[in-house]
Amino acid sequence: MSLQILQKPRRAFAEETSILDGLRKSLNPVVEQEVSAPAFSKWDSCPEPAELETEIVSGTHQQVRNIKVRCDHSGITVYGVSSSYYLKQLVTTIVQTFAPSVPLMNRVLVQAK
Repeated sequence: MSLQILQKPRRAFAEETSILDGLRKSLNPVVEQEVSAPAFSKWDSCPEPAELETEIVSGTHQQVRNIKVRCDHSGITVYGVSSSYYLKQLVTTIVQTFAPSVPLMNRVLVQAK
């Protein structure tokens, strides 16, 4: 019995380049659309930090102290001190009501009185 090595027939160089050009053209519009849109364009509706601080104070009935809200390219960060985890969760709910599509980092510290 003899072994035969099977090889795929070689394509012509022009045929290979035309296939690659077609693939590049089909991928370029997708890449351009993803790159051209800024990463935080959906965050244009992000409320002002002072407005969020006021809403948190009124929503928690002034039970969260030292509230500070910071908005930047990574999202909204809330700092403060509360007496319970319920109040910390309430802060998250209040902020997500006003900016549901913006990432939130809740840095409220829970300390018992």
